[in-house]
Parts: sequence; structure tokens; C-alpha cells
Amino acid sequence: MPVLRFTGGIALLAAAACACGVAFNSPADEVPPSSEPTVLTFVDPAAVPGLQIKTIYKETGKSNVYATYPEIPGATPLSDQVRAELTAEAKAFTAQAAKGKAGLPKAEINVDWQLTAVSPGATGVRLRTGRYEGAAWANETRTLWYDGTRVVGSDLLVKDLAGLARAVGARLADDADVDHAAIKPDARLFDSLDFNSRGDLVVEFDDYEIGPGALGRVATSIPKKDAEPLLSDFGRAVQRAVESARPTTPPELRDGPEATAPAVPGKVDCRVARCVALTFDEGPGPYTDRILTALGSARATFFTTGASAAARPDLLRRMAADGHLVGNHSWSHRDLTTLPDNRIYEQLSRAQDTIAQVTGSLPNLMRPPYGAVNPDVAKIAGELKLSVVTWDVDGGDAEDTTAADIVKRVVSGVKPGSIVLLHDLGPATPEAIPQILKELRSRGYVFVTVPELYGTRPMQPGRTYESAVDSVVSRFGRSLP
Repeated sequence: MPVLRFTGGIALLAAAACACGVAFNSPADEVPPSSEPTVLTFVDPAAVPGLQIKTIYKETGKSNVYATYPEIPGATPLSDQVRAELTAEAKAFTAQAAKGKAGLPKAEINVDWQLTAVSPGATGVRLRTGRYEGAAWANETRTLWYDGTRVVGSDLLVKDLAGLARAVGARLADDADVDHAAIKPDARLFDSLDFNSRGDLVVEFDDYEIGPGALGRVATSIPKKDAEPLLSDFGRAVQRAVESARPTTPPELRDGPEATAPAVPGKVDCRVARCVALTFDEGPGPYTDRILTALGSARATFFTTGASAAARPDLLRRMAADGHLVGNHSWSHRDLTTLPDNRIYEQLSRAQDTIAQVTGSLPNLMRPPYGAVNPDVAKIAGELKLSVVTWDVDGGDAEDTTAADIVKRVVSGVKPGSIVLLHDLGPATPEAIPQILKELRSRGYVFVTVPELYGTRPMQPGRTYESAVDSVVSRFGRSLP
């Protein structure tokens, strides 16, 4: 079969799930016809009881790191291995970027994930790593597996790497753009193996691994009957787990709300009250429940990533039920200013659809990852009827810090009309919230969602809002403490 290419990104459609849940399409990727044999199936993480999403996040003057991974009940060694690999990868990337010359674009590493199988005998996590070093994104894919006892690489799904290399070479023999000499029996080359719903063995390659980056995704499939002699006993167990999948409709392909829902109705008149908007990025995650409990009756705005929203819809539903506003933080948190227009649109629209499916309301606010916005981002946000929201007060809780430090930064920086940046990344944030609420309430502040800061003046799609402080100054003639 010819190599599958979709320029600019991976193309995957999931139509099924393993025994423990339903499966869904990876909204970070384009959707090819379902008959395409390199289409993969994924387990819906929302159907895995007790699953948590963890994030590795770091910003420096020269690099950005954003990597998410799942903590899977019953597969702790797999989660530990993924965390260790991603931590080491992030550390090495940051160190290398620090050696770069001043004035270069910020380097970025971004990792997202899918569950390829979740069963007692076969659990797998597919990691997609994107690297940006100033020119274009390059993507790598690897899939790690857990057999209930040990974590193994994809190469151990087969017992004959030389036979696999020959089979792949034969499948790609007619493609003149492929570097056939690069197809060798090397475990590093075959680090992303999986099966489609028919049991065919699917082989994925990294950008530039066996051909130029312009090829886009490079993958091929080996029919089940031809793959059978190549498989190890564990490979057959994985194959059976994938074949036992049940078809379902991908969430983002279902009909969503037809119109943008209005912002959460205002309960406070910020023309006369001292208003502040607390906002939380990166969730939902392991600390969201604690943040929501700590907020109590104080209302806030949560900017959620689409991937995490799909994995933890229960937490999005609690946000909405508690009276908070849910906004769009893109699908996988790549710096939107480094992407072409079609990818900006994809990152925002896929998150938009997923959030709407869970909450029943299309978001009308977005926060760009890292606060990075340019005219292209603003234009596409406008097309999607999204206002762009940044901040004027940073709680500094994205890095390791203490609750006391977070409280000090927030309380000392807030003015009437401020938008405060906080994160769902560590335990210090929910610990800090009660003291933030107490200190600011003692100064007469009330807590509102972002649109309420602007009162009867509707926020405009495509416009960037850093705070409403200037409007407070003009109203009262001075900035209020």
C-alpha cells in the first residue's frame, strides 16, 4: 500500500475503543476516510475511571515546554515511565535552547497523547512530540506499552525486526519519495506500532525519518495475515485488545450547538463595584476539584485545553454547574503564533467543539497559549466569534512556588478591573485561593467572570483584552487600590 501523507500534520480517525470504553478521533489531527488502513483507534480517556492528567510546564526566555500525559489506574509503571521520559526530554530541550543565540524565535516542545488500549493484558500510550526551533514544527511519534508486568517499546510487539523492515520496505517500494535505505531493523525506527480495527499492523514514522518533512505523516499498514508471523505473543495480545473495540461516533463529529451561548449572566455591576476576574489555565486536571471547592461562591473563568476537556468532561460540567465560565485555551497548547492559519483554526475550532459538547455552550472567549497573539491569531479568533483574553496580573503559580508567594503576587498586583492569571498545575494554587479571597474581599473586591468586567459593553470577537483597569481609571478619574 502507498505511504499515507497529509501535509502539515497527522491524520487519524478513531472509530472504536478497547474493552473499557469508547474511542474517539484525535482532534489535533485531520480526518482521512475511515477506509484508510492506517487509521488508528483510541480509547476515550473519559471512560477510564480514575484517570488523571498531569502536565509538565516551563517557560524561559528562550523556550516553552508543555507536555501532558495520563496517570492510568492499574498501569502505574507505564505512567511512571512516561513521566520520566518526558521530564528528561523537557530538561534536555530547555538546556539546548538556552545555548541558542539571543534574538532567535522561542523554541518550543509540545507533547500530547492518546490511549491506544486499556485492558489487564495490554495498555498503551501514544505520545506525539512536536518541536519548534524557529522554522517549522517537526513531529515525532512513539507508543509505549504495558503488559501488566513491565513497560516495553513498540518494537517488542514483533519478534522479527528484520522481517518487519522487509515487509515495510515492500509496502513502500513504489514510493519514490521514501528513502528506502533508511528502512532498517532498528528498534528506534519502529517505536510507534499499533493496529487498526481490522487487526492490520500500522507502522508510523517520525518526520524526516525515512523521507523529507514535506511528506507530512508517513505511515503504512501490513495486512493481518502478513503481520501474523511477525508478531510476538504480546503483539497478539495487543492486536486482540484493539480488535475487540466497539464502534462509536467521535464527539467532535456530532452536531453541536448552533449558536454561541451568552456569557454567564452578570450578578455584579462593575461600573460601581470593585471587580476582579480570576482565571485558571491548563485544566481540567488533578487540582481542579480542589480549586472549585476553594472558590466556593466566588465566580471565575477557566480556560481549558480541548484535549484535557475531552479526558475530564466531569470537571467541565462541575465548572458550569458552579456558575463559572469555560473558555477556549486551544486543543494542545502549541504557541499559535508559530502555526499557519489552517492549524490555528484547527487548534481553536476543535477545542471549541469539544467544550461545547460537554457544557452545551460554545465558548466566546479564548486565551492564547503563553499569551502569544499576533494579527493572524486575532483574525481567526474573530472568525470563530472568540474574544482574546490575556491578563495584567500573573500569580506566578506555573512554576514551583508556595501558596504564600502566590497570594502576595496576586494581592499586591490587583486593581479594580484586573484579570488574574492562575493555573491548574500544582497544589499551591488551591491552597492560596482562600487567602486571596479573604484579602481581596477585605478591600471591597468582588469576583466575577471576565465578560462581567465590561458590563453592558459586549466583548468584541478578535479583540484582545488584557484587563478593564483603564476603563475603571477613566470612570473614576484615578486608579483605585
